[in-house]
Amino acid sequence: MVEFTPSSMEKLAELLRPPEPEVYQGEHWNVSNYEITSSRGKMPTADSTQKTPKNIEEFEEQQDKEAEELSLVGGGIANRKTPKYTINYQQSVSAEDVFLQIGSKTPSSASCENLMIRIKMPGDKKENVDLSVDNTSVTVDSSQYHLKLPLPHAINPDTSKAAWDSANETLVLTLKLDREFDFINF
Repeated sequence: MVEFTPSSMEKLAELLRPPEPEVYQGEHWNVSNYEITSSRGKMPTADSTQKTPKNIEEFEEQQDKEAEELSLVGGGIANRKTPKYTINYQQSVSAEDVFLQIGSKTPSSASCENLMIRIKMPGDKKENVDLSVDNTSVTVDSSQYHLKLPLPHAINPDTSKAAWDSANETLVLTLKLDREFDFINF
């Protein structure tokens, strides 16, 4: 049997009392004359500004145009052009690989260490180019060009390099391939 003293009863009543709110509710705030509004949903979207087709031929023409714009890599970005680019694989070979043919390198892309991307940007300067590289894609932005390029293989952006060839107005990317270590190719 437990005896309750007046002090233990007070402590028990204090435990059972609901806690006072530490955060003020709305009725405790001062009223201001400012009104909070939102423009969400009131802005015209890109789809609403397009003209609506009047017949099936116009509709099909509009669909074909949209499909063509979306099929281009980086197409339809603020009227900027998609630059021409080339992707090549690069591997380091030694005399054993080339002349004696006793090395483990093969002509396939599985033996390559680097991915070389040359992006031709005529009329642009190195200062205008914004480059972003992650493990699976390359994004190039400038005042004239936009390119969002998904890569065929994962790369290591920390060991990759970029250079600007001012004579040809070309951005040259040397991207180090991030491959699983295998005992056949490396």
